[in-house]
Formats: sequence, C-alpha cells, structure tokens
Amino acid sequence: MSNRHYLLFGFFFCLAAILPAWGRKEKGGTEIIYSQKIGMENSAAENIDAVTNSLVRATGIVRLVGGGPIPETVITGPDREWYISSEDDHLLKELQYRTVTVEGYESVFELRFANGLYAGQRRTLKNISIISVE
Repeated sequence: MSNRHYLLFGFFFCLAAILPAWGRKEKGGTEIIYSQKIGMENSAAENIDAVTNSLVRATGIVRLVGGGPIPETVITGPDREWYISSEDDHLLKELQYRTVTVEGYESVFELRFANGLYAGQRRTLKNISIISVE
C-alpha cells in the first residue's frame, strides 16, 4: 500500500469516530432542591472529608458499569454521573441507554488517596423516583 492509502484510511477512520457525535443534543443538568452538609463523626472514615445530602433532580443516560457479576447502575449527565443505590437500581436496569429524569437524595463522598491527595468524588442517589423517560 502506498502512503496515500494509509492517509485515506486514517481520514475515514477519524471521520467514522466523529460522525456519531454530530447532532447529539445535550440534555439538562442538575437542579438542587434541598441541600444539607453532614460532618463525619466516625473516625474510621478519615479519608472521606464530608458527606453532602441534597434532594436533586438529575437528567442523564442510564448505563451499567463494572466488570463483576453484578454491575452498578449509573446515570450519566452532561456534567457528572450518579451511582444508583443497590435498593433502587431495579427501577432503572430495564431503562438502560435511555434518557431519564429522576429525583432523589444525592450523597457526595470526597475520595482521597492514602497520602491525602484528592482523588475525586463519588455521587450516589438514594430513594429515587422516576420523573420522566425519553
């Protein structure tokens, strides 16, 4: 094959990777309804700074993540993603790859590595109710 064939192959490969994202409409984000910050009283959770409980309305795509025998249900929004508690995941498992709007209590855990560096946040929704399904 000549260099021209490799160049054309690369062009079409990149085009095929970009085309599905064109025309995709971003969905609405998060609406915080009520928020309450709770300090951690348990000394066993030293690597977690604080837990924030908020009543939120979240819109996003339902996905299953994890490589184990029981994957976790996640709602992926345009700006963040929420893990669904194990008590409520049966409500959303059959709605995989659909856009939903749910309302529930959000718990935010700030994660840290063993040396104290910030490792991100894990957001969990509990006691959810489905508002709409698209």
